[in-house]
Amino acid sequence: MQSLLRIVIGEMAETEGSQRFSQWLQHFLWEKGFPGLTIRRGKMNLDHQGMPHISILEDQLFNDLALIIETVADNEQIKAIVPEIQRRMKHGQMSLTRGMEERDLNEHRYFAVKVYTKEENSWFRKGEYDKVFSFFQEKEAMWISMTEGIIGYGKDRIIHGQKLFTLSEKMPIVIESVVSSDHLKKLLNGLADVVEEGAVFTTPIHLIVNK
Repeated sequence: MQSLLRIVIGEMAETEGSQRFSQWLQHFLWEKGFPGLTIRRGKMNLDHQGMPHISILEDQLFNDLALIIETVADNEQIKAIVPEIQRRMKHGQMSLTRGMEERDLNEHRYFAVKVYTKEENSWFRKGEYDKVFSFFQEKEAMWISMTEGIIGYGKDRIIHGQKLFTLSEKMPIVIESVVSSDHLKKLLNGLADVVEEGAVFTTPIHLIVNK
């Protein structure tokens, strides 16, 4: 079964040897053969002491904003590396979300669907985002959002990210939506046809408010 490992940690958080935790984790997962990784930066957050961090400084790093680090992989593969991450992480949050099983389709009414991909592939090009949103609309998805990561890699095993004075054309992208069980299969079948490179993850949720 596939699961989603999600870690939230301060951008300046360090691990052993004064190495940035996010850099260590990026290379750790890459070396362990994880199929993909996406790191996004928040705009505002409270840290483990309840202190606010806001994107106000020109040098983003020193804002020490929260990084959202996500990877989708086999559940056993994730379980094997969790103890080492716990040992290295001084402060932060780590959670594991199990993917959908066949029985979930009949037992749940709503599902979260997340797509991890990158810019400049045949389906998701800059300037053509409206095409992607139209696709999700046609499949009856709700509350569709797209966020850009600051670094990540996929099946090509090449790490793409922001670099000083250059703009990467292959930045990681995360598309998130909610869909009812009536339309889930139609959406997943459509995504299987159009997502040439990336990961699609879905899990049942309890939808509390939708208005």
